[in-house]
Amino acid sequence: MTGRLPFDPDKMKRKKASTMRPARGAVSSDNADKPITVSQLASRIETAVKQSFPAPVLVLAEISAVTHRTHYYFTLKDQNASVSAVLFASSAKRSNTVPTHGDQVIAKGRLDYYAPSGRLSLIVDSLQPVGAGALERKLRELVDELKAKGWLNDSIKKPLPVFPRRIAVITSETSAALQDVLDTARKRCPAVDIAIYDVRVQGDRATTEIASAIEYVSTNHDWLGIDAIILTRGGGSLEDLWSFNERAVAKAIHDCAIPVVAAIGHETDTTVAELVADLRCATPTQAAMRLVPDRAALLEQLDALTRRLTRETRASITNRADHLTRLATRGPLANPAQLVDPARAKLDPLARHLHAAIDSTRSSARSNLDRLALRLAKHQPAAVHARRDQHLTDLTSRLRASVTSRIARRNDNLLALARELDAISPLRVLDRGYSVTTTPEGTLVRSASALKPGDTLNTRLPDGVVHSTVAGANTPIKPTKKPKPRTRLQSPDQMDLF
Repeated sequence: MTGRLPFDPDKMKRKKASTMRPARGAVSSDNADKPITVSQLASRIETAVKQSFPAPVLVLAEISAVTHRTHYYFTLKDQNASVSAVLFASSAKRSNTVPTHGDQVIAKGRLDYYAPSGRLSLIVDSLQPVGAGALERKLRELVDELKAKGWLNDSIKKPLPVFPRRIAVITSETSAALQDVLDTARKRCPAVDIAIYDVRVQGDRATTEIASAIEYVSTNHDWLGIDAIILTRGGGSLEDLWSFNERAVAKAIHDCAIPVVAAIGHETDTTVAELVADLRCATPTQAAMRLVPDRAALLEQLDALTRRLTRETRASITNRADHLTRLATRGPLANPAQLVDPARAKLDPLARHLHAAIDSTRSSARSNLDRLALRLAKHQPAAVHARRDQHLTDLTSRLRASVTSRIARRNDNLLALARELDAISPLRVLDRGYSVTTTPEGTLVRSASALKPGDTLNTRLPDGVVHSTVAGANTPIKPTKKPKPRTRLQSPDQMDLF
């Protein structure tokens, strides 16, 4: 605990009077015999208290006589003394701890002397639990939290296996609790295997090792063949057992996939691990007895079941044999023909009706098949192609006849046009005594004025061409009137060449 040392009047007496300064409002030695009023005395006491105990003051004490109205009024005490204290409502709201009878706390505050009642009190600003009282308070708070979450409800507890294959025991391998579990399991049923997981059950690292062991077994219980867990250790103080009151251990037990049986400390000890576990046992021996079946009891139960099964099997066989004998000697089984003949009589008409129905169905199906085959034949590619080829042949014949007829008409028209063209051909004009004169380049000479001496001319006659040269001047000849050409009408067939 840190802070100023408490006021010690004896130390004040040992100081020399010459070195002591009188307090504010104090009376000098000259006025020692002069009486003072109560108010003056109270003022001096208040001044002395404030000067000797400047705030804050830390007091280690036990709380008692708690009264709660608007504020908390209580007493701080130890074996030899007590001091009144008050925790105002505003300070209580800021503090995580409220006064509770019997708690060991460190009270932080200031001393105040209330003159009207002549009472010295510690005005508390905060309370800090210490020792077992703090642990008990923390334990109660965690239990209330887990209860609100539903972790302590019996409805979520997992049932214990009837005959576990293997049990995991999580504890210290040097503990007496482990030996109790092993001895009990060996005596009751050696067939149940025990897997030991050595962990610390006390100290700073105990909580982490216990929670990790439970989580490992829960995750791998299938291939490990583990059906249940025993979490145990011997007795001890609340501090010794505190690892089993941590939230991490409680969560590992709650989330475990297989049942957990907890036996922590003595029968009067109760830990959070036991409250969350699927079953709480008073001792490690009791935990082993609840999980490990009793071999002797199992053998007795097995013998009783064997005798019962044998007796009921024999009775059942006897009853079945008697029943079979009665059926064989009387009733339908004595004369099976009584069952077969009526059924056969009913079967014959049904068989005939079935055959007739089959024949009718077959005939109808054959008719449908023939009709479909005929329709299919009409739509076969060969038939379709044949009809299309015949149609194409007819079209080709008609086209050939039409083209031949049109070509003949066009030939007749062409012969008529040729005769007319021959009639008006220049060669026919030459036959009548005319000639055609051209230049060597083939240009038709239409006028004498276009010629000059020395030009070469070609004159075409009906039977040949005469070449000549212009020797002299041309003599103009008066042109005769050009006859108007005749227009010959042609029929539409003669105009259309095709």
